[in-house]
Amino acid sequence: MALVRNLDREEIFIMKRSLVVFAAAVVAASMCIVLAGCGEKMPYDGLNLDDYVKLGEYKGLKLDADYDKVTQADIDEKIDSALTQAGKETDLKKGDTIKDGDTTNIDFVGKKDGKEFEGGTAQGHELVIGSNSFIPGFEDGLIGKKVGDKVSLPLTFPEDYQSEELAGQDVVFDVTINSAKRTVKPEYNDEFVKSNTTYKTTAEYEKSLKKTIKEEKTNEQKSKLWSEVAEASEVKKYPEDQVKKIQGGYKNQFNMMAEQSGMEKSQLYAQYGASDGATMNQILKEQAEGKIKQEMIIQDIADKEKITYTDKEMDKELETAKESLESQGYSEEQYEELTGRTMTQDLHFDLLMQKVMDMVMENAKAAGK
Repeated sequence: MALVRNLDREEIFIMKRSLVVFAAAVVAASMCIVLAGCGEKMPYDGLNLDDYVKLGEYKGLKLDADYDKVTQADIDEKIDSALTQAGKETDLKKGDTIKDGDTTNIDFVGKKDGKEFEGGTAQGHELVIGSNSFIPGFEDGLIGKKVGDKVSLPLTFPEDYQSEELAGQDVVFDVTINSAKRTVKPEYNDEFVKSNTTYKTTAEYEKSLKKTIKEEKTNEQKSKLWSEVAEASEVKKYPEDQVKKIQGGYKNQFNMMAEQSGMEKSQLYAQYGASDGATMNQILKEQAEGKIKQEMIIQDIADKEKITYTDKEMDKELETAKESLESQGYSEEQYEELTGRTMTQDLHFDLLMQKVMDMVMENAKAAGK
C-alpha cells in the first residue's frame, strides 16, 4: 500500500545477529567445528590485508561527553515500557477519545484533486497511533477524535515520498474510526516489581535499570566509534571470490523472499529501487561489499593488535546457538546458502568484532582531553 513506508533494503538483506546465533548451532556433538579443534579456514587467511584495506585511525578517538550518564528520565522511560508490556488491552466505547498509543481500526479513502489514488484506500485497517507508519499528520489528526467519528484529513505527502505521482502532493483522507483499543497500565509499586521482575522493591529494580541503561549507552558509544573507524577506512580492492560468495547468499535470500511472499521478482525489484535483475544484482553486490569491508577492517585490526578469542568463548556461542536453533528449524547448509559464510566464520567475526570494539573504546579519550 502506497501510504505505508517501505523498509530499508539493508533491513532485508543484511542478516541479523540472531540468525547468526541460532544458525551457528548446527555442529557435531564433539564441537569439532571450533577453530582450534578442526582449523576451519577463515575468509581472509593467507591474504595481506594491507593490500586490500587502508585502516583509518582507531586509537585516540574522542568519546562523547557524559556518554554513559543515566538520568531519571531514562529510568522512567524503561519503567513506562515495562508497565505498558504488563498492561491489559481494553476495548474503547463509542464516543471515547482517541489518544496516542491507542490501536485503532479504521476505514480510509485518499483523494487527490477529488479522485481516489492507488494505494490510498483500505477498510478495517489496524493502526497504532504514534507508530509513524503513515505519512506525517495522519496519525496526529486522529488524536482527540472519538470512536465512531468520520474525519477529513487534508495532508501533504513528503517531497521525498517513494511514489513520484504523490511526492509533495496535497491530498485529503476521509477516515472512519470503527473501533479502538487501549492498553491500561498497572500501578507502579513494590507489588508490580515483585510480580513482574526478579526484584522485590522499586529501589532494587531501578538500581538494576540504571546499570542496564549505562551498559546500553556504552554500547551505543562503541558503535559510534566503530562507525568512525569504518568511515575513515578505505578499501583498496575487494577479494572477488568473497564478494561472489556473499552476493550469492544475498541473492538466495532474495529468491527465498520472492517464493515465500508469492510475489513476482519484478514486484520485489521495484520495492528496492531496482528496475530489473541486473540492477538488483548490483544492489546485492554493494551490500556484500559493505559486509566484506567491515570483516576486513575487523580482521586487520585484530591481526595488528594480536586480538583473539578462546575456544571456550566460541564453545559458549555455539552452545547458546544450539539452544536457539532447535526451535527455528534451520540447518548448517541453509545458513551458508543464505549468507555465503559458514556459521563458524560468521561467529569468528562476531567474536572479534566485540573484542576490537572493546579495544577501540579503551583507547578512546574523553571529550576535551
